[in-house]
Amino acid sequence: MARPLKESLDYFPIDIGFDEDDKLSVTIAKYGMQGLGIIIKIMAEVYKNSYFYPWTEQQQYPFAQRINVDINLVMDVVNECIKWGFFNRKVFEEHGVLTSRGFQKRYVEAAKRRKLISIVDDYLLIDPAVECKNVSHSITIVKSDGNTVNVYINPDKCNNVPTQIPQSKVKESKVKKSKVEERKEQPKEEVLPDGDPLFQPLGTDSSSRNPDEINLFDIFQREGFGTISPFTSDKIQTLEKEYGARWVQEAMKIAALNGKRKLVYVDGILINWKADGIDEPWTKEAPPGNGGNKSKGRNGKPIIDVVQPVTDPDQSGITDEEYEEMMRYAAELQANKQQEVPH
Repeated sequence: MARPLKESLDYFPIDIGFDEDDKLSVTIAKYGMQGLGIIIKIMAEVYKNSYFYPWTEQQQYPFAQRINVDINLVMDVVNECIKWGFFNRKVFEEHGVLTSRGFQKRYVEAAKRRKLISIVDDYLLIDPAVECKNVSHSITIVKSDGNTVNVYINPDKCNNVPTQIPQSKVKESKVKKSKVEERKEQPKEEVLPDGDPLFQPLGTDSSSRNPDEINLFDIFQREGFGTISPFTSDKIQTLEKEYGARWVQEAMKIAALNGKRKLVYVDGILINWKADGIDEPWTKEAPPGNGGNKSKGRNGKPIIDVVQPVTDPDQSGITDEEYEEMMRYAAELQANKQQEVPH
């Protein structure tokens, strides 16, 4: 299994005059430096957990023991902080956790380069639609049981121009020559199934679409691949970064047409395409079911593409279930192509 994503922070910032904040001035005035020390230790517990800290009897007594302070003094300081708004009163009374809008904003800022930032919907005090503009990937809002409520993606990341798959120097001149010849040919109209929602917002002709309009998350959901979980969001972004949005879009199209709405199936298509070394492999695909022409080797037999197995699923970033599904898909491709070889 892949290593769990880190949610805690290694350090947190403290402003020079934070003890003069209106939300802390009365508390520090009443309890002095001992009260200030308790507040800083609780702040460390909040950021060690992420952006909140459960505050029930299960945490209160061990916390007081760790810092060697009387439990009654600790409770008085925390209650005073809640009273003056340093911790959000409503979230504490309803869910028994210590957090605030400031804690959440600083957590998002500190973790903005991470692939996954998740916030529990019940504790949410910031506007994720605004904060997602400052992160590298996305902010995922989840329920307390871990199910995804919504995913807020940085709009600048949604509209990236797809990266070009690098070609070898040997094939580079051939690719350029083929592009020139393709421009001279009359473009053929692409036939899509009637009512297919996959490409309706992007136009009916793939050659006329603007790559900036490709939204893989929107396509994923509208075409019926399923809901976007934090893992799915990370996987889609990884595929887009490795292959480019246009490649992933066309692979999703083929997966949907074949009734295989799984990312492992899409990944398998992309692996085959990249192994072929063709600039736009979807234009070279034979129509399904027509037994299209196969490339032949020196002995006149068809060349069969084989999906390379993933030997170590822990290093690939996929789950055991997805690894098994990819292996079944590779075996299915191999069996189908072997049946087409003339005897």
